Amino acid sequence: MRSSLLTLPILVSLTALAMVCGCSTSDDGDGSVRISGTATDTENTVTASVPSPIVGSVTRANGKIAANVTVRMALMTSESSGFAIPSYVELQTDSAGEFSVDSVLADSFQIAVFDTVTNEIYYQKKATVKDSAFEPIQLSKGSIVNSKLLYQESSEPEVAVGSHFLAYVPGTPISRSVFAGDSFSMLIPSGKVKLAFCPGDPQIVAKLSERGIADSLIYRNWAMAKGSVKEGESIDVGPFLWSVSPSISLDTLMREKENSGRISGKVQCKNGKVCAGVEVQLVTDLYGFNFTDGDSLVFKPETQTDSNGRWFLPIPPELPYDSFRVEFRRLDSNSVVSEAGVSDYVSVKSIKNKKDTVNVGTVSLHSPSKVFTDVRVVLDSLNDDASNNCMANSVVLGIKGTTHFVRDMVCATIAMSDLPSGEQFLVLYTGDPKVVSTLRNMETPISEFVTQVDINLPEGWHLKRQGMTYTPPTIK
Repeated sequence: MRSSLLTLPILVSLTALAMVCGCSTSDDGDGSVRISGTATDTENTVTASVPSPIVGSVTRANGKIAANVTVRMALMTSESSGFAIPSYVELQTDSAGEFSVDSVLADSFQIAVFDTVTNEIYYQKKATVKDSAFEPIQLSKGSIVNSKLLYQESSEPEVAVGSHFLAYVPGTPISRSVFAGDSFSMLIPSGKVKLAFCPGDPQIVAKLSERGIADSLIYRNWAMAKGSVKEGESIDVGPFLWSVSPSISLDTLMREKENSGRISGKVQCKNGKVCAGVEVQLVTDLYGFNFTDGDSLVFKPETQTDSNGRWFLPIPPELPYDSFRVEFRRLDSNSVVSEAGVSDYVSVKSIKNKKDTVNVGTVSLHSPSKVFTDVRVVLDSLNDDASNNCMANSVVLGIKGTTHFVRDMVCATIAMSDLPSGEQFLVLYTGDPKVVSTLRNMETPISEFVTQVDINLPEGWHLKRQGMTYTPPTIK
C-alpha cells in the first residue's frame, strides 16, 4: 500500500471502489483524503455521517502504552475473493497511545493495529460504528513470514510489470510493499497463513486486465501447507515466483535441480546494519580434501545478499559430513576483502527431506584476520625430535568449514589471510593427494590423520603460532 502514514485526525470520503490492486491517495485541498483500492462492498453500507468520532487506545502485550503504532480501519470484504485489498483509513497512535478518526468508510469495518518495533499485532475481523470506543486494544505477539519474491518477465514487452509488488493477506488490510529480487519480512496474525502477491501499480494491474490476463494470474495466492502458525513464531518460506504464465504455480515453492528445499539467512556488517552485496558460498567440504591436487582453495560466490541482507541457496544434493557451513565476504571498491564471516555449523539433520526454507540465522561480519605459522616434522609422535628432511613432506593447513586451505612444505612459514575472526578449528594433514585418497578410501577415521587445533582469530589482526608439529601418516 502506501509507505507514508496519514496523520490524525483523518476525514475520509469514499467515492468509488476500483478493482485494482494498488492503493492511491489524493488531497482535494480541503484537508480530506480520498483513498481508493481493491475491495468489494458486499457487506458494506457507506456511512453518510457518524454521530461521534471513533476513538481508542492501544497497549502492548505487556500493558504499556503503544505510541506511534499503525492503525488501519478497512472495508469489509470476503477472504474468498482472494484478490481483494480493501480500502482503508490509516493513522497512528499519539504519545499516549490514543487515536481518533472523524469518519470511517462504512458502518461495518475491520481494524488492524501493527507495532513493527515489538512485532505485535491486533486484528478484528468485524466492528461497527456503534463500537465508537476501543478502550483499550491490547496487542499480542504476531507471526513473521520471511520470504523473497522473484519476478519472471513476460515474453511480451508491452505487459512488463516492473519491480514493485504488494504482499498481502487476502481480505484484510494487512499488506506491505515488496520489490522483486528483495527479501522481505511481513507481520501477520497467528493462525492460518495465506499470502497473495500482485503488482503494486494499479495502472499496471488495469493494463494486465485489459489484455485479458486472468485475475488468478494477476493476484497470486498461496496457503502454507503447515496450516497455521503460533503467536511469535517466525517462518521462512519461498522464494515465490510471480509470473503471468499459467504454467507457473505459486502453490509450490520454486524448484531448482529437482530439489525444492532451500537454506537462507541474513548478514549484518560490522557496524550492525544489514549488509547488501555480500558474497555467499556454501562450504560442504569441511576439511578441504577436494583441493589437495592444487595449491589453494578459491572462494567462488554462489549468490549475494540483497538490500535487506538476506540470501537464499538451494540445499545441495550431497552433503559428505554431518554438518556444513556458509562463508561470507564483502569486497571494497578495489576488490579487497574488507569484512568476512562464517556461519555456525549447520546440522544435516535439520535440512534432511525439507520442502521449504531452512533459516541458518544471522551472521555478523568483521574485519578479516591472518594466520602465520611454522610446521615441523616429528617422525615419532612419542619423540619430539624434529626431522631435518623438510622437503620430503608437504602439509595442508586450513580453517575447518571455510574455503581457506593452503598446501606448503613443512619448515616453511605458512600464511593465510582474509579469514573469518573468532573461534575456529585449524586443521593439519598430509599434502600428498595419493595418501589422502588412500586413507579416505580405506575409511580411515579422520581423527587418525587430521590434526585439529582450537584457535581464536583476532578481528582485523594476525595470529602467530610457532612450533606446530606434524607426524606423517603410515599406511599399513
